[in-house]
Amino acid sequence: MQPLGKALKTARIESRPWKQDLNRFLLQHRTTPRCATGVPPAELLFNRTVQGMLPVLQLKNIVNRHKEARENEDKRQKYSRRYANERRNAKESETGVGDHVLVKQPRANKLTPNFNQTPYVVTYRKKTVVIARNKDGHEIKRNVSHFKKIPNRNNTEDEDTSGNSRFPPDQKLIG
Repeated sequence: MQPLGKALKTARIESRPWKQDLNRFLLQHRTTPRCATGVPPAELLFNRTVQGMLPVLQLKNIVNRHKEARENEDKRQKYSRRYANERRNAKESETGVGDHVLVKQPRANKLTPNFNQTPYVVTYRKKTVVIARNKDGHEIKRNVSHFKKIPNRNNTEDEDTSGNSRFPPDQKLIG
């Protein structure tokens, strides 16, 4: 919209007919290849090259560039998604069905913990949608970012896999 507004303001300042400048601007805009598809929108619409004001090298036979445009757009989307995830430090969630989780709670004051202390068990997960149930049967449906996985309680630091304490009897921790 900004380039369009500039074209119309320029036409008015230079006392040219604005409708003619608008059509000239739209022709240039529609015959310029897009960065996402690599193909001008006019070629996709008319399935032929539309001659605009800008010089264009004729490298390919224009039969049907829709497939090429879709492939270019898919590549661009994958690149953009990967770039955005890297910038945001996004990571895949390891939460799955059967995991014990805590649920994020609203902050009432400065002393409110981020997560509710009631553990839930994940009963359903599809992409970012998670449904979890607590021992009372209360079920909640949230985005995966609202859950925090509780580490497995069987492998605590004080016990080894056989169930024996890793400390000798005379060196047990107190309290």
